Amino acid sequence: MPSVCVSVTTGARLHFGPLAAGATSGRQFGGLGVMIQDPGLEVVVQRGVQNEILADEDWTDRIRSTLDTISNQLPPPARSGFRVELRKVPPAHCGFGTGTQLALAIAAGVCRAAGQSVPPAFQLAQGIGRGGRSALGIHGFDQGGLLLEAGKLPGQAVGCLVARTELPRDWRWVLVRPRDDVGVSGSEEVSAFASLPPMSGGLTAELCGLVVREILPAAQERDFRGFAEGLWEYGHRVGEYFAPVQGGVFAHPQARTLAAALRERGVPGVAQTSWGPTLAVIQPHERDAADLIRWLSRDPIGGACQVICTRPLNHGAVIQVHGDQDGRD
Repeated sequence: MPSVCVSVTTGARLHFGPLAAGATSGRQFGGLGVMIQDPGLEVVVQRGVQNEILADEDWTDRIRSTLDTISNQLPPPARSGFRVELRKVPPAHCGFGTGTQLALAIAAGVCRAAGQSVPPAFQLAQGIGRGGRSALGIHGFDQGGLLLEAGKLPGQAVGCLVARTELPRDWRWVLVRPRDDVGVSGSEEVSAFASLPPMSGGLTAELCGLVVREILPAAQERDFRGFAEGLWEYGHRVGEYFAPVQGGVFAHPQARTLAAALRERGVPGVAQTSWGPTLAVIQPHERDAADLIRWLSRDPIGGACQVICTRPLNHGAVIQVHGDQDGRD
């Protein structure tokens, strides 16, 4: 019998900012985010004689850590001997939630290759230590779509998902990323949060109102203008809160200049994802996205950035089993 080979594919997560930060009571973090198809991620897991990792050196330590952690949680006969190949991965620390998608994909692939059922993503995340702040990528791995997370109460491991809807399939995201730069992460991120005052209850209420009264209904009603303007306002208000530690409403100087130029051109939906440096620009059709990309290519700053066009991802990760069985979770 051929050995079972499991491929796990997922997209990337855009995070438009938390609903709360530094609160002394109540829910912490939460936020608004969306899953997109590209830049995507693909991991292939297969049983082997011993653990083997096929990936660029930049990723091997992360993969090994997740592999060891999830393997130790399996029944003893299934704990060792996995070959993990990383075939495609979004860049790290650019606002795509890559660490969470990679860890969940490895954990899901290992479980399936070992003949185990794949738990829901929030259970996998608890087992591999993901979801310390944001759970948007965890819920996005399971379901895709536009996601609203309420945040975590004290003692909770993963924030609660309170709303999820699909984005229209003809909408497009144009991602603009200044080259050779990354956003805040790790200990630098911890220090940034620690240096900020608590987000005010008024700002949290304003952000919640924007999502519930404007952004989510606009997505459900295919109201592009309402969605785009709500997204801009949400991102701008969050960016004002983080401005003292990221240098402005947008973290990267080129992103600040481009965002202003896009608004002057009448482009409504411009937002930073996570700590940047990537800008996410929503467009109503592929032709509008193509026009925007042509304009960016002629702009001195836009032409120096990496620009891609991608679709909303309205479903969860795809798990395919090859070998002695075939299927999809």
